[in-house]
Amino acid sequence: MKRVRVGGGLGYWGDDTTAPGRLVRTGRIDYLVMDFLAEVTMSVLQKQRQRDPSKGYASDVLDILRDVLPDAVANGTKIICNAGGVNPLACAQEIQRVADALDLRDQVKVVAVVGDDLLLRLDELRSAGVPLSNSETGEGYDVVAGRLSNANAYIGAEPVVEALQLGATIVVGGRIADPSLTLGALRYEFGWQADEWDRLAAGIVAGHLAECGAHVTGGNHQAGWDQVPDMVNIGFPIVEVDADGRIELSKEPGSGGLVDEQTAIEQLLYEIGDPRTYLTPDVTVDFTSFTVRRVGPDLVEVDGVRGTPAPATLKVSAAYTDGFSASALYLYSAPHAPARARKAFEVISGRIDRLGLDLDPIHSDLIGLGAVHGRRTPATSEGEPSEVVLRVAMRSQSRADLQRAVTEMSTVFHGPPGKTNLQTGRARISQTLSYWPTLVPRELVKVEVIAL
Repeated sequence: MKRVRVGGGLGYWGDDTTAPGRLVRTGRIDYLVMDFLAEVTMSVLQKQRQRDPSKGYASDVLDILRDVLPDAVANGTKIICNAGGVNPLACAQEIQRVADALDLRDQVKVVAVVGDDLLLRLDELRSAGVPLSNSETGEGYDVVAGRLSNANAYIGAEPVVEALQLGATIVVGGRIADPSLTLGALRYEFGWQADEWDRLAAGIVAGHLAECGAHVTGGNHQAGWDQVPDMVNIGFPIVEVDADGRIELSKEPGSGGLVDEQTAIEQLLYEIGDPRTYLTPDVTVDFTSFTVRRVGPDLVEVDGVRGTPAPATLKVSAAYTDGFSASALYLYSAPHAPARARKAFEVISGRIDRLGLDLDPIHSDLIGLGAVHGRRTPATSEGEPSEVVLRVAMRSQSRADLQRAVTEMSTVFHGPPGKTNLQTGRARISQTLSYWPTLVPRELVKVEVIAL
């Protein structure tokens, strides 16, 4: 039976840029998929595009492809990624320039997938009766009207299939859903139809295993992180799938890391919500339907995946401007360090409060004294650690007021002794973007496939 090998070469923007090349050169893969995007990434890319209309994509993809393309062409490996961010066409054009510079123009066909970006269509969608309310909190769109900085629909595998049918050797899109990158390759290779729910579900599971890179090969191993061999040279995942949807998970040959039932299950449970109804643009997957079992060294089989029709709506990842924020870190390393840090926060907050600025309540943490898990730190002879980090965080809708508060924070040096500023200079002020998830009817999202 025909089998397709897909390598998961990247789990996020900033992941190991050498991994894709290793997979292409040693993994005998038919497809290299790379997932660059997270919700916050879309906001960062939109800021870049606002400063320069030719930007707005994950630029790391260009360096990766300079390394990968000659071997990918030689091996017949096709590449699918969502590095396009909020500007997939510009990204595709830059990728074509990379191919040209490598003298590979006649052997590389770049196809862009666009249409997930809804930012300029919000008024049109509202006129069509789409509420655009927050799908998690129920808040109405009027809360963020005029303040959205980006709004991108999670689109599925269908345009990836279309791009491959056009002869693409590189498919680059925007907010193509993470597992749909892999499903697109499998649908194209096996001819799976859009209503073969069990097979589509298996493709989504395969994509979900591969989408976070080395997380599934021991890189984020909760139960046995200290037992993962050679984590420095950790291998990235390979999913091998047959036409019936049976999956084998392995990793690049000769690499570090670990693939077993535990690493696979930990990744399978990542960000799925209700395991019985994992919603994707392509299919609803029942994560309780299949079995996971180790069938060899660093080899796991997943079989029996079941799926049902996809939801009528697509999720939209949006963000809105929500004022400004700043934070500072001070290390107190001395006897009675926690008491000194508490006194320092009392000094900082008191001096800022007396200015009468328009600020949200000032937040503080004592890192190293149970800021995350409660007070479970090892005790010194006096019952408390001899060093602790004071984190002070502030927010405001007024940049000017926040700037005044940041200036006032430097007066902490007229407080308790024994501190070290862990930042260079004053706290940096950043614009705050808050998350706004919403839903749109899938038929209103107009996806287009453009061959260069």
